[in-house]
Amino acid sequence: MSETTTAATAPPESAAAHPRRVKLGIAGALAGMFLGMMDSYIVATALPSIVDDLGGFRSMTWIITSYALAIAAVTQVWGKLSDLYDRKTVFLVSVAVFLAGSMLCGLAQNMGELIAFRALQGVGAGGLLVGAMAMVQALLPPKESTRISSWTGLLLGVALIAGPLVGGVLTSSLSWRWIFYVNVPFGLLCLLGTVIGVNVPTRPKSTRVSIDYLGTALLTAAVVSLTLVTAWAGPKYAWSSPLILGLIAVVVVATFAFVHVERRATEPLVPFRMFGTRNFSLAQVLGFGFNVTMVASVNFLPQYFQNARGVDPIRSGFLLVPMMAGMVVVMNRGSAYIRRTGRYRILPIIGGAGVVVGMLLVLLLGPDTDPMLASLVGIPLGVGLGCLIQNTILIIRMSVEPRDIGAAMGLGSLTRTMGSGIGAALFGTLYLGALTSTLTDKLGSAELLSSGRTRLAEDNLHSMAPAVQAAWSAAVTHGLHVVAVGTAVAGAGALLAACFIREVELVDNRRSGPRR
Repeated sequence: MSETTTAATAPPESAAAHPRRVKLGIAGALAGMFLGMMDSYIVATALPSIVDDLGGFRSMTWIITSYALAIAAVTQVWGKLSDLYDRKTVFLVSVAVFLAGSMLCGLAQNMGELIAFRALQGVGAGGLLVGAMAMVQALLPPKESTRISSWTGLLLGVALIAGPLVGGVLTSSLSWRWIFYVNVPFGLLCLLGTVIGVNVPTRPKSTRVSIDYLGTALLTAAVVSLTLVTAWAGPKYAWSSPLILGLIAVVVVATFAFVHVERRATEPLVPFRMFGTRNFSLAQVLGFGFNVTMVASVNFLPQYFQNARGVDPIRSGFLLVPMMAGMVVVMNRGSAYIRRTGRYRILPIIGGAGVVVGMLLVLLLGPDTDPMLASLVGIPLGVGLGCLIQNTILIIRMSVEPRDIGAAMGLGSLTRTMGSGIGAALFGTLYLGALTSTLTDKLGSAELLSSGRTRLAEDNLHSMAPAVQAAWSAAVTHGLHVVAVGTAVAGAGALLAACFIREVELVDNRRSGPRR
């Protein structure tokens, strides 16, 4: 491998010098990030129509799983590529891959093709998410980049709520294929905004680039295997099954081999020098805690609304609005506070505390709690989530050298992805266990779960015998309480990590080293 020059000589573009171009570039980056977020949620409501058209019922869940696996596998790779090459070019390539995958998904003629094309789409989406963050950090100084974080929170909230709704509308009025075709016009706008508005430092043409191929293969093997373990172990395969044990072995061996290779690589995929700053390591804990809390909130609160309180799916989505509003508002006000004072350490502390308080309030919800009142527990949760995600990105930014921004953002995104996967698997197991034990205790059996379903349609809930309905509502509520306790523990971990964050001055470090 050849030695790689790590400094780019071109200065970052000044927002003051070209305000309109910079705004257009940021809009393009945010549009790309939104596309990646939206496609994580827009497909769910179209799955029945897809199966009716293409068949392959047993492979249905792989439409979602292949997308998530691909994102997890390539996120760090895209981040490192943006450090090694021109960030703008790498981002544009990821947009092109995403759009190609989207068009091919819309043209798929069988389930196998759709799953493969969804994986290709996920490869592009991984670059959209990490590339957008890396470009924003390169375009703006730290204080100004916090303003963009509030927009990121808004986009996430819109994607969570609007994704399933838009997917349902497009599928009902046009065809399920349009949930993929709709990406094309927005993707083209993203390309246009990026081409015109982005001007970030580029690597000199004479610089020789060293690619860490072995490290990339090992990390991909470890991440994909870990993601499959979190998705399959428990609900689909026993933890003691040969497949799960084999995947765990791959995770362990590939991880140890990856660390060994990275310590000797000329240009490592994950530069361990980043962990020389304490704040960087603590930021990974904050990011992991954020996504564990997010996955618990957006997956299990709607199940409570629908299954315990009989709310229809559309209304249950809107009942998450208080949580999303709390997140967006606190990110907006937190951004203003950081720009005004230059201080930020108190915000992740508030974030961890907000998660703990919100989840303790969830324990007060009962089978008969009014849904509108229950939705208000989302406000402290939203406040906590907003404080965590916004400042996690800022802390990472201030903890690394300019040459490592892409790798740092990629690792932060990978940590959050692992938080989602592990949180979903762990809480799903706890939730199902609580359902089973409560139903068995109240009814003598858990036959309602014999089909593997943990969701019931509104008409099914109201058609139950009163005793069965009461038992089911109590079981769902108990399951939510168990998840709340686990999430409160994760929030407490984030709070503890936030207390050890060392606040540093927010100077423009786009061409300087990290602040320790």
